[in-house]
Amino acid sequence: MGKRAKDPKRITPGWLRKIGVPGALILGIMFSVVYGVDKIKELGPDYHENKRVFAYMGVVRTVTDGDTFRLYNGYDYRLIGINAPDRGEAGWEKGTKGLSGLSGEGTRVWLEYDRYDDDMNGRVLAWIWINCESNPKFVDENYMRLSFNRSRPGLIDNPVGCKKGKMVQEEMIKAGLAKVELYKDRGELKYQKRLLQLNK
Repeated sequence: MGKRAKDPKRITPGWLRKIGVPGALILGIMFSVVYGVDKIKELGPDYHENKRVFAYMGVVRTVTDGDTFRLYNGYDYRLIGINAPDRGEAGWEKGTKGLSGLSGEGTRVWLEYDRYDDDMNGRVLAWIWINCESNPKFVDENYMRLSFNRSRPGLIDNPVGCKKGKMVQEEMIKAGLAKVELYKDRGELKYQKRLLQLNK
């Protein structure tokens, strides 16, 4: 018989992964933990409207690695469209320091969402913007979607309200700290073409 994982003092995404819960379910379970089962029912099918999880703006609490950070709201966010080395891999420390330099503790960030909203680890996926001159006006998260894997033309320009700002994903690629990540058999992301132009 396999060894049973010890019950935690509090339920975390890491503990859920450790006991074998599929990543796609972790975000929902964490909703239940934070809001309680009755509160989950209140969220309903429009869970994207929950501004606590799908924040428009936030302040970075900690940087986990070169493509993941936690906001003061307690949720983990992964930079969609890129991949940086994970803990223990070559380049991990450099990537983590690079992301900390761009959007480290105390940095105000704006989050723009796309057609895919979470990863297998339950982290919320977002485009991250810094140094915006005012509140950006983002295109709807479903802008690209024509069908499951067919898309509209991608976006090239910064959003209105962030013309002078920077997309963190783009800065990480320019610095050589992350690579473009394409999702196999999935539709195109909003800024995918913009990121791919950096590889030329």
